[in-house]
Amino acid sequence: MIYLLFVIALVEILRLVIPYLPTTEKRHFKQKMEGVQKMVWDLNFKIFKSREIREGIRVLYDQNKARLSTIETSIKDWPKEKDIGDRKRLEDQVVLLKKYIERNESQLKSLDREITGEKPSPEYPEGMQGINDQVDSLQELKQMLKDWTKTL
Repeated sequence: MIYLLFVIALVEILRLVIPYLPTTEKRHFKQKMEGVQKMVWDLNFKIFKSREIREGIRVLYDQNKARLSTIETSIKDWPKEKDIGDRKRLEDQVVLLKKYIERNESQLKSLDREITGEKPSPEYPEGMQGINDQVDSLQELKQMLKDWTKTL
């Protein structure tokens, strides 16, 4: 029983003393490596959430396309004896749905660009770095840090 109390007291003393020990170069770079790994985890989470949001927008986009198709078919097959005011309302809905579809397409492109990046183009002359590119860069940095700590 006394040994157990002695071990607990020793561990508590070490816990209080260790933060005040001078940092070595090797420990510094190991902490950097841990930080880089945490950044990779954060970016992987961001990719997951962006893809989740993209899927929600894609479902809405598909629903709007289906509604547009249905409304355009009903306008095309409109009976002559029905009220023209109803047809005008349907035509207004077509215009609104086309705007929603364009907005959904731009949102999907934006999310894709955010995740995968963009090569230089007239729209983006310098290109755009995506989250996947950032993860790859951090993986390379992590490997460089690992190699460096082996030499220390």
